[in-house]
Amino acid sequence: MANRDGNRNLNRDVNRDVNRNVNRNVNRDVNRNWNRNVNINNVNVRPGWARAGWGVARPWNHGWYGGWPVPTWGWWGARAAAWGVATLATAAVINNAVDNAVSSNATYIVVPNTNYQLLYGTVQPSGSNSVSFVMQANGSNYQLTANCNQGTINGQEPSNAEEAELLNAACQVAYGSV
Repeated sequence: MANRDGNRNLNRDVNRDVNRNVNRNVNRDVNRNWNRNVNINNVNVRPGWARAGWGVARPWNHGWYGGWPVPTWGWWGARAAAWGVATLATAAVINNAVDNAVSSNATYIVVPNTNYQLLYGTVQPSGSNSVSFVMQANGSNYQLTANCNQGTINGQEPSNAEEAELLNAACQVAYGSV
């Protein structure tokens, strides 16, 4: 009888842990409110400006985003402390990632401190503060918008540090100094 009870508890505990971890990872990696209806074959991931010298080749106003030690978004301080982060990736880190992607003919950069990929060529400004872009996570493509002044993605404040890094990367590619 002792062997039978031991095996039963072992199997139950293993199955519980596997199911719990799978569900946590899926829910944490992607915001449930993001729209996945993007056919990447219909998106121009290599526009004319996404080349060597991309920063000055952008056909829109640029250079106003960033340059601060702490983001100016009203939600940043308390959320950053709760997430355990003090800063976001610098302009130099993001710019180097784009430069390296351009040099190696890659259509995306890995967003620093995340598992997200930003298809930097899809970055398109809207007005003087907003941007639309496509990113990839878990093998899916997501069309998103961000307001770089307000610090929002799809009209919502980021819910974790990874979303804040994505917001920062997209805004840096669109409006940051190079």
